[in-house]
Amino acid sequence: MKSLIYCAMPARMKDKKDKIMDFVSESGDAPFHPFQAFPYERFEGGRIGRNKTMEFCIRAVEICDEFYLFGISEGTLYETSHARKIGKPIKSLVKKFDSDWKKYYDMFILKPDYKQIILDVVGKK
Repeated sequence: MKSLIYCAMPARMKDKKDKIMDFVSESGDAPFHPFQAFPYERFEGGRIGRNKTMEFCIRAVEICDEFYLFGISEGTLYETSHARKIGKPIKSLVKKFDSDWKKYYDMFILKPDYKQIILDVVGKK
């Protein structure tokens, strides 16, 4: 079955956008990448702003069939939390794509809002 995959990735990994989209496409699925749909300079970094952009991202998570987490950040963990709440299948590819995952794991595991998500989705360090 061909699925629409939400590709959650931190802005710090923007240079990996095409690699991630290719990865999903090569599996036979369709990537929905928020940086492709909502370019930073026009949305989060522009007049739309971060809060409204995150609202758009959450709405996009809802239309996708599955949710893939490619890196750890406050934004991706927020998106993951929503995907989990609405019952989307979630796949973590953090350790494969995010070369700085350990640093961000250590940072966000200390935050009560994200600790359980990290443990459940990313796993133990």
